[in-house]
Amino acid sequence: MLTRPDKNALRAMLESQVQEKLQHDPDAVTTYAAKPEPERKPYTSKPTVQDKALHKELQQMRADAEAGVIRKPESDAVVDDKPNLALDDYPGLREASSAPNQW
Repeated sequence: MLTRPDKNALRAMLESQVQEKLQHDPDAVTTYAAKPEPERKPYTSKPTVQDKALHKELQQMRADAEAGVIRKPESDAVVDDKPNLALDDYPGLREASSAPNQW
């Protein structure tokens, strides 16, 4: 009956075969560097409509500042020493604000 070699005997036999092969042909074994893991990019959210509007408004303000233009917002405009916007411009608003909450 044949006896099988144990693991240590097989390791020694394979090691000797590798060493013998490398002595005859040093270029027989090619080693490669491990591939680096890809870098994870940080999460960046897409700009919202509000972000885009803010950016556009800031650009307009910078352009106006460079040109020396001063703009007043529409709500601050005064016509005939009276505010441009009044509650009378919105009928029903005064009644709605004084009505009791019926919920």
